Amino acid sequence: MKEQWEKAQNMVKTKKYFFVAVDVESYERDHSCILEVGWSMFDSKSEKFMDRHFCATEYKHLKNGQFVPDRKDRFNFGETVWESLTNIRGEIIKDLTGENEKGNVVFVGHDVQMDVKYLESMKVNVEEVINPAAYFDTAEMNAARVGKPNQRIGLGKLLDELDIENYCLHNAGNDAHYTLCLFLELCKLPLQSPEESSSD
Repeated sequence: MKEQWEKAQNMVKTKKYFFVAVDVESYERDHSCILEVGWSMFDSKSEKFMDRHFCATEYKHLKNGQFVPDRKDRFNFGETVWESLTNIRGEIIKDLTGENEKGNVVFVGHDVQMDVKYLESMKVNVEEVINPAAYFDTAEMNAARVGKPNQRIGLGKLLDELDIENYCLHNAGNDAHYTLCLFLELCKLPLQSPEESSSD
């Protein structure tokens, strides 16, 4: 984990990589129904974000709210677009294939394997479409930071713990953006010593 941490820090510092986070919100009663897809891209060279948020027209009649908040209309970083899942897939591929030819795309997630599985369910093969130079999981990075490899903290709680301003989580676009903010903040923080970890 320490090696991954140092690799992440170095990739940010070189200012030549393009960091991508994707988030999916599914229906609380049937996780095979994808309601929202959001992605955030951070160009470390220009230090600029680009954020997108889509809602699936196929499931416009489905609404979360009993177990998970419904925040599909609360995207903070641009306009929400309603499209079919087929067209959303096309937009993901269009946005993310432009950079992969340079070999400088880094895929970031909070529980990154789940993000990859959701994309695969949409027939987006991450290895083919994005061809990441590296994968980083912010939940694992934080566990390494505090010296507790088995610890996993949810996105919202971790953002609050690190005083990262956030608003309206459980919107796919917002979650993707804040995951990248969390990643960039974690890369600035030092690893805790074993003594510091044991005293928590």
